[in-house]
Amino acid sequence: MLFSILHLIHVLTVIIWIGGLAFITMLVLPMIIGMPDALQKVLFFQRIEHRFAPRARIFSATVVISGLIMMFSTGWHALLFTKRGIPLLVMLVIGLFWIVMLFGLEPRIIKRMLANLAKSGEKMEIETVFNRMNRLHWVLFIMSLIASAAGVIFAHGYFL
Repeated sequence: MLFSILHLIHVLTVIIWIGGLAFITMLVLPMIIGMPDALQKVLFFQRIEHRFAPRARIFSATVVISGLIMMFSTGWHALLFTKRGIPLLVMLVIGLFWIVMLFGLEPRIIKRMLANLAKSGEKMEIETVFNRMNRLHWVLFIMSLIASAAGVIFAHGYFL
């Protein structure tokens, strides 16, 4: 029963989290890049980031914690470094990477980028920053899809 509840929480949280990431990656960042005014870009991004980032942290923590509890409660952790456990290992590595990004690296990177933008105020630099951020989000989005695919592969036992 506990596993079923955790699995439901895990899957629904992944859907919400990756859906938000997809929205930011495919719609919001390209929209920001297309804005003509540099100040408007920064302010719009900050408004969205301040609302989405705390939720993304909660979602990522929920996904990783529920996944770890399921992994250890079922004994699947013993499969981590086996052929059957490859998808599980992929999910774990990507999940831990996300925790490091959202709780450590991302806040520092964004604060530094925005501080540099405030100092320079040059339009070209702002364009460069948002283009890099967009590319980074695509990488993170693809990694998240890989982790999701790994979950499906593991759940259906394709690596038996």
